[in-house]
Amino acid sequence: MHQSLATLDNPEFINLQPMDINPLMSQCEIKVLYVGKNRNGSFISKDVANEMAKTLRGAPIVGYYKEEKEDFRDHGHEVIIDDEGIKFNCKTIPYGFVSPDAQVWFQKFTEKTDFGEEIEREYLMTTGYLWTGQYAECASAVHGEGKNQSMELDESTLEGNWSYDEKSNMEFFIINDAIFSKLCILGDDVEPCFEGARVTAPQVSSSFSLDKDFKNTLFDMMQQLNFALKGGTNKMEDEVKTEVVESVEEAVVDSAESTEESTVEVAEEPATEVAEEPSNFVKEDDKEDDKDDDSNDDNNNDDSDDTKDSDEEEDNKKKTYSLEEVGKLQTSVDSLKSELDSMTQKYALLEKEYNTLVKEKKQEMIDKFSMLSEEDKKDVVENIDSYSLDEIEAKLSIIFARSQVKNDVSHEDKNDNISEDALVFSLESDNTPEWIKAIKENREIQ
Repeated sequence: MHQSLATLDNPEFINLQPMDINPLMSQCEIKVLYVGKNRNGSFISKDVANEMAKTLRGAPIVGYYKEEKEDFRDHGHEVIIDDEGIKFNCKTIPYGFVSPDAQVWFQKFTEKTDFGEEIEREYLMTTGYLWTGQYAECASAVHGEGKNQSMELDESTLEGNWSYDEKSNMEFFIINDAIFSKLCILGDDVEPCFEGARVTAPQVSSSFSLDKDFKNTLFDMMQQLNFALKGGTNKMEDEVKTEVVESVEEAVVDSAESTEESTVEVAEEPATEVAEEPSNFVKEDDKEDDKDDDSNDDNNNDDSDDTKDSDEEEDNKKKTYSLEEVGKLQTSVDSLKSELDSMTQKYALLEKEYNTLVKEKKQEMIDKFSMLSEEDKKDVVENIDSYSLDEIEAKLSIIFARSQVKNDVSHEDKNDNISEDALVFSLESDNTPEWIKAIKENREIQ
C-alpha cells in the first residue's frame, strides 16, 4: 500500500476569498418552517425553532425526482413487504446542503389562507447550495418561483407531547426539541406541511451586506492589535513616545509663552506702581507711531509674514527642556510600557482559554456525528487543531451526505433483487392502505 507522510514544514495556506467556491454550485434560499400551529397537526414555538436552528448548518438538501413526470415528488418513502418482513425505504438523494457559514434568521411574511384571508407568518430561513452543475433537475429550484420544500426531523432526537387545543377543537403534537436531518425539495403538485415553505434563488438574503469601509477599518484595527501583542511592542513604544513627547512639548511651549507674556521688565520703578493694562489700551505717545505703521502695512505684509515665520522657527529651535521635564516624559513612557506588558499577559491567558473553549466546541461537533464511523471521522479528529469549527462541520456533513448516497444506492441494488412475490407499496399517493398509514404514523410518533 502506498504511504504518504506529512513533513515537518509548516503548511502553506491559500488565501481564498468568501466567494471562491465551486462554480458548478448555485446558491439558494430556504423558507424552512413557520412558528406556531401548522396544518400537519404539530406546533413549534419560536424558542424551540431558535434552538433547532442550531442544527441547520450542514444539513443535506435532498429530493426524489421522477423523469417521467419531469418534476420532483414527495419524500420518496415506500414500504416493502417480503419474506424478510416489513421495511421502509427512502428514494431521495442529496442535491446540495445548507452551507456551514449560512445565515439563519426569522422573517415575517403576509400570506393568504385557503379561505382568502390574509395572515402573517414568521418563517425560519437559511441559505444553502445546490449542485446544479451535476444535477440539472435541481436547477428548477433556483429559477422562477422555486420549489416547495418540506423538512425532515431526526426521529431519535425528536421530543414532544400531545396536547388538546380547545379553541380549534384539535389535538396538536407540541415539538420541544429536534434535529434537522434533511430539507426535501418537493414537486409543484405536492403540498408542503408549511404552506409557504420553498427553495428559491436568494431573495431576502441578497440584501444582506456589510459595509466595506467598516470591514477594512476592522481589519486594520485587528492588524495593529496583532502587531502590538506579537513582537510589535517596539514600534508601538516609539509611536507612544512620539505622541507623549509632542503633547508635552505643546504644553511646555504654551507654558513658556504665557510666562513671557505675563513678565514685565521694570527699570528703576517701584514694583507697586506696575499695573496690568487692558489689551485694547493705547498710550498717547504711541499713537503717532501706530499711524506710521498702519500706513506701511499694505506694502510690507509679505515681508512681515516671512519674518514672523522665520522668527517662530528660530524660537522653536532655541527651545530647551529641563531634566525634570525629560524625567516626566520617561515616567509616562515607562507607565505605558507597564500597561502594555500587563495587557499582553492578559491577552495570552484569554487566548489560552479561548483555544480550550474552541477545542471543546469542535469535539462536541464531532460527537454530534455519532452516525459516522471512527474511520470516517479519523481525518477530522487527527487535525482538530488545524480545522476550524465550520470546516469540521462541513467535512463531516459532506461525509454524511456521501454515506447517504451510498445507502440509497445499496437500497436500489437490494430492490433489484426483490423477489416477484414481494409487495411494494409507494407512499406517494392517497391509495396507500390504511394499515400501512398506521404503521408509518406509529413509526413517526416513536
